[in-house]
Amino acid sequence: MHSPRYHARFASLFGLGALALAPTGVFAQSAAAPTSNPPAHARTSAANGADTALTKIQVIARELSLTQIPMSSAYSESMIGSSAIRFASPMLDVQGLLERTPSVNVRTPAANGVRTNITFRAFSSGQFSETFDGVPINDPFNGGTTNSASTRNNIPLTLNDISGVHIYRGINNPAVTAYNSLGGTIAFEPRDPSVAPAATVSAGGGSFHTVYYGLTAQTGEIAGVRSMISVNHNSSSGWQANSGNRNTNLYYGGVLPYAGGDGEVYAYAIYNANKGLTPHTAPLPLVEQYGYGFGWPLDWTYSYNQDHGGTYILGDRMHVNSWLAFNARVYARNVAYDRVSYTNPAFAQSATQPYALPNTGGPGTNYHNYLYATHQYGVMPHFTLTLPDNLVKFGGDYSHTTLHSAEFWYGSYPMPLITGASANATDAWDEHDGRTLGSAFLQDEVTLLDGTVHVTPGVKYLFARTSDFDNLGIFYPISGTVSDRESYTSPTLGLNWRPIPHVSLYAAWGETAKFPGISAYYNDVGQTNAAGQTVVVPLNVKPEYVRDIELGARYADHGLAVAMNVYRENFSNTFIQSTNPATQLSSTTNGGSSRYEGVEIDLRDAFETPIGAFSVFGNFSQNKAYFTSSFTVANSAGTAAIAGQSVSSGEPLAGVPKTLGNLGVGWKWRTWRADVSEHYAGSQYVYEYNAGLPGAQTIPSYAVMNFTLRDTLPLRWGAIRDLKLALHVDNVLNRHYYTFGYGDTTYAGTSFVRAIYEEPAAFFGTVAVDF
Repeated sequence: MHSPRYHARFASLFGLGALALAPTGVFAQSAAAPTSNPPAHARTSAANGADTALTKIQVIARELSLTQIPMSSAYSESMIGSSAIRFASPMLDVQGLLERTPSVNVRTPAANGVRTNITFRAFSSGQFSETFDGVPINDPFNGGTTNSASTRNNIPLTLNDISGVHIYRGINNPAVTAYNSLGGTIAFEPRDPSVAPAATVSAGGGSFHTVYYGLTAQTGEIAGVRSMISVNHNSSSGWQANSGNRNTNLYYGGVLPYAGGDGEVYAYAIYNANKGLTPHTAPLPLVEQYGYGFGWPLDWTYSYNQDHGGTYILGDRMHVNSWLAFNARVYARNVAYDRVSYTNPAFAQSATQPYALPNTGGPGTNYHNYLYATHQYGVMPHFTLTLPDNLVKFGGDYSHTTLHSAEFWYGSYPMPLITGASANATDAWDEHDGRTLGSAFLQDEVTLLDGTVHVTPGVKYLFARTSDFDNLGIFYPISGTVSDRESYTSPTLGLNWRPIPHVSLYAAWGETAKFPGISAYYNDVGQTNAAGQTVVVPLNVKPEYVRDIELGARYADHGLAVAMNVYRENFSNTFIQSTNPATQLSSTTNGGSSRYEGVEIDLRDAFETPIGAFSVFGNFSQNKAYFTSSFTVANSAGTAAIAGQSVSSGEPLAGVPKTLGNLGVGWKWRTWRADVSEHYAGSQYVYEYNAGLPGAQTIPSYAVMNFTLRDTLPLRWGAIRDLKLALHVDNVLNRHYYTFGYGDTTYAGTSFVRAIYEEPAAFFGTVAVDF
């Protein structure tokens, strides 16, 4: 309906936005004029639990807090507002931003978020969903958001693209969950344009030869359209030798209000490009011998990565009348990743050089060229019915994604990219995949007993249709196709009770599933049966199932907010990633049952003193993840298990710090602002390299403190409004630590740990001019 006017609106919006696509520096967000207020239905999550009138202390808490605690949610939830984003270090990426909330631990071994991985309630990347304006940004084939399928410098988001984050822990309600929402959902909110024209120019630099600059322009209203156009560039040599990279991020946000402000057509576009070297794990004995910044010499081995891609959303949201609202959007996403790696055979593992080098190939294949490209298109309609005692939400999502993944091996570079049966073929594999994902949900929030009780039942139907085709290659003596269709119905139920005004008690239950990643499919092509024949084996990996139950309580009054919850998630068909030592191909198998359980405590307070206003936050989480059944994982050839591939009931999962904690303080006095925070992670077990299962070695516990100081100087010089100066100190106490490693053996069979070290003490200065 209304199609002629809709066409005019979309044309007007993109007529002004075509020059755009762009983000900005961290200061640009604070420099913008106040953002427009979207229709009431447009940001329903932002209003969750919001008070209609705020006290002075509550205003201080909102302004200074690095985290927020919602009171009215029937599920475990927390929020990160714009304050934490505005005052972030140039080294902080969007995944690292999450680390200040309970049960989140992040590995960031390089600048600009390159090769970042994250655990969330002990779940690994790919076992929880991440969204931008509700659109899933997880890789549809491999599950993760960053570093998925070893796309090491694929950066889907930067801090310049977002205005806030909602962290939904556990299975949660179906209106916010996406695919892979086993451990929870992380929902990034986009930046909207301001009503008044404004601009910010920012720049900075510091340790590791880091150089940063950004530009943001707010057009105000032109022909009814408000636009934000932003660009940001950050280059750094990194703290590990030979690991520097350059990142450019472009962001556009556009809004075209109509129907007297009851509706708006909107558009968000993100384009990100990254080029550079990525860090590799290094044997700890070499780090101890050569120093904290040790990296493999470039004439021994290297990986040069190029990646570009984006997320593009076009939508229409409208408050049709007092009881009906909708938000319908179409979206597209793409990734184009290209890696060239090299290993010098003169330094191959031997009796005199005991450590295996990264990127090692076979004889005459010193160079590898890995390609990974996806294209996704989707549609997502959501509707809301506001009834006297019910808030009903329903909608769905449908998308189709294609993937081309290939790796070519050769003795020199550039290399011929030849696929197939030819004697000159250079492909280790050449894979073409397709995956269709779909979902439909219905959720009702029922208000009872004069608004003191909220019951939220919901149900979500999920389906996946997947096809994998592998061409002839070094790892595939035959070509073949494996396909499958899976579906699951996910029920949820949440309850929130406010027995007295400042206290809420809640309980939640839910079930969901994670569909197998693409490695479960390609591993079935080219297997050898008992008769010695090379065959394609039907898919035999089942979805991963989880059942979640949670109990919690919250208290909030006069700037103080406290939340506590306990949870238990029982898994069946736990996915295990193992690597064939001969082919180095990773594959997915089911590995029995496991249990994730823990307790989370979150606190925030705000108060005024003669020396300024303060906001304090702290949280503590105890997460336990362990297998609840004994099993043995065979290697990818289907033969007897190799060493390290058996587990017993009660054995802990690797890569999971049992204890996590955060403590932070924000301060404001006149034009000055300061933030200091510390993150603590307990020890964790590491994986054995090929087995994909926990070994005997552990990563030690660590604590890291970060500090920011900023001053705003009002200038009022012509068009210049103010000048912002900031100092950022990362890892104030210069802790030497690592968050990722795995067990390996030397040429002589001696066990050791490989690891990538995190950022040492670093100093950065930034300046921003607001117009």
